[in-house]
Amino acid sequence: MSEPSPRPLAEAKRAAATDHVLAATRRLVIGSGLDVTMDALAEVSGVSRRTLFRMFGTREALIAAAFDAGMAGYGRKLPEFDGDLNGWLRATCAEAHRMNSVIGPGFFELASRTDLPPDLARSERRRRSDFRAMAVRTAETAWRAAGRDGAPPPELIDTVGAHLSPHFTAAATVEGGRDWRTAAELAYAAILAALQRLQRDTLT
Repeated sequence: MSEPSPRPLAEAKRAAATDHVLAATRRLVIGSGLDVTMDALAEVSGVSRRTLFRMFGTREALIAAAFDAGMAGYGRKLPEFDGDLNGWLRATCAEAHRMNSVIGPGFFELASRTDLPPDLARSERRRRSDFRAMAVRTAETAWRAAGRDGAPPPELIDTVGAHLSPHFTAAATVEGGRDWRTAAELAYAAILAALQRLQRDTLT
């Protein structure tokens, strides 16, 4: 059987250009909010407004695609379980809060506004669904690593979700005046404590 041919150079260049535009858009929107103009997005992306409209159709579709790509990258960067529950959980908390630490006003606006345009509303629903799925996977891994069978208790899933959330990072860094490393350690301690308590509860 012959090997599949590599992607044509033009296709690879288009994919790289799209990735660049999405990353530049995400950085600007996260830092400045959802109301950035197409002119500003074109400037930070290094392409014309016409090109952006040709690629994405609307400003809202571009912003939604940028957030979708960011959430996909978020999940891929979390560490795989390596057999060491404490080390893996601490590393997961550290990586989640390191990534959360660069989130700015645009994310919190997306997460809190109730008047989002359809493209952005769909993106936010996907983000919440993907984040919940990540919390479930993390709780399942921790529960199995602790020697428990079956699905993890809902309380463990909720504890993971709450303590890996960007809102938790913001509470520690903005309200508490600490850095993301403190948020990560607080999250690790809370999740581990919940896991240990729920383990004991299942034995009684």
